[in-house]
Parts: sequence; structure tokens; C-alpha cells
Amino acid sequence: MAMTDFDADTAVTRIAAGAYRCEVSERHWVVAGPNGGYLAALLARAGDAHVGDPARPLRSLTVHYLRPPAAGPAEVEAVTEQHGRTVTFLRLRMTQGGKTMLLATGAWAAARTGIEERRWPMPDAPPPAVCAPMTLGRQLPVHRQWEIRNVRGAPFSGGDPDMTWWIRPPVHRALDGAMLVAIADALPPPVFAVLEAPKQIPTLDLTLHVRADLAQVRWEPGDWLLARFVTRLAAGGFLEEDGELWTADGVLVAASRQLALAV
Repeated sequence: MAMTDFDADTAVTRIAAGAYRCEVSERHWVVAGPNGGYLAALLARAGDAHVGDPARPLRSLTVHYLRPPAAGPAEVEAVTEQHGRTVTFLRLRMTQGGKTMLLATGAWAAARTGIEERRWPMPDAPPPAVCAPMTLGRQLPVHRQWEIRNVRGAPFSGGDPDMTWWIRPPVHRALDGAMLVAIADALPPPVFAVLEAPKQIPTLDLTLHVRADLAQVRWEPGDWLLARFVTRLAAGGFLEEDGELWTADGVLVAASRQLALAV
């Protein structure tokens, strides 16, 4: 499969054992710096390279955002904390100019068999073809990297902080952990529904769990992912955002949660 813009924007180069160089691109900017999901995707790509085993894809990633990097080169340190029979645990750190920007831990794991219990219903949604493209007035650079259609809820609408969207990359690419973690933070925060104008809602931490064996998931050119994001509590200057990502045929591929400042 040919390299897409997303592949290029999240590419990492090994420069030493456990050390990778990347380029933070302004194409994924939000109001005051790079989008948190995009930065997490850079860490996911470094983790993939460090594990070096396609049979152990990303299963869980938690990223803490200490400070926003500037556009330009950055380095990612990857340390293997445990390499087990089916699971590899990594610790990751992004630095720029000698300062730590992001800290993360993650698990890369092979597919397993075990308990099967499915009680998580997919949100109802009309097909993407009948949903309107996202319109926010001022479109941020990060939103131009995706095709996005609104299903339910809208920023500054006075409705509930519960929004559902169809989303896909403009050029088809493989469905992987890096793309899922990017999508988990690529859409407007659901709390925007109860606001009258945009505000900065900086992320403190973001966790993504990959909930399907992506190698077995149907993902064809032209397919979309259904993304639902909900905030249930904003209090004390913080809020949470819970997300779920589904294929159109009803496979839950990822679930996310983030804690953000709400001031």
C-alpha cells in the first residue's frame, strides 16, 4: 500500500538503539499547538518500530502531555520494560530541545483466545452518504487531514455533550493503532456542545484500548469509522471524554478516555 500523508506525518526513523527521530507537523495543529491524538500517533509509530513484530500490534497506550512541542524535529525514547510470551510493555518519552514533552506507557500484544462477552451496542447512525460534512466556520489544520461527517450533536448547539461522527482518512490506508489513537482526539470536544464559543481544552492524559484484532477486521477502500465521544462530568476545572470507534459493520475497534483541563 502506498504511503499516505498520515504515514509521512507520523513517520519515525531509528537513530540508535531505543531512539527514534520524528517531525512534528503543523498539518495537525489545533489552536495553540499540535493535536494530542497526532502526538500519540507518533509515539505509537515509535513503539511499533521498537517492538518490531507485526504479530504484536498496539493494544493499550496511555499518554501524558507535559508541554506542547513546537513544529519540527523531536526524539522518542522507547524502553522495553517487559517482554513476555504474548505481551510487550514499553515506556516512551518524547523530547524536544532537551525537554520532556510527552510520557507514555503502552502494551503491544499478540491475539489471544479467551472469554467472549459482547454487551456494548453500536450507536445508531444513518449512513455517511446522508450525513452532512463537518462545518465549524474556522476549520483547524487537524480537521483537514480527515473526511468528517456529522451524525449527532454539534458544537455550540446547546445540546448534550454527546457527539457522533463518521470519519476516515482522505486516502485509504491500513487500520492500525497509530491511526486509531489519532482519531480518538481528532474531533471537536463534546463539551463544545454546551459552550457558546470555542475554548482551549488541553488534554492531560489520553488512553486508547484497541478492542479488536485489527488483522481480522474488514476495512476496505471507501469504508468509514463511526466515532462517538461523550463528556459526563465537568467539575473542579477538569473534564473527561469517553470515546468509542466502530467499523460500519459493527465491530468496536477502539475505546478511549482522556482527562482534560476545563477552565
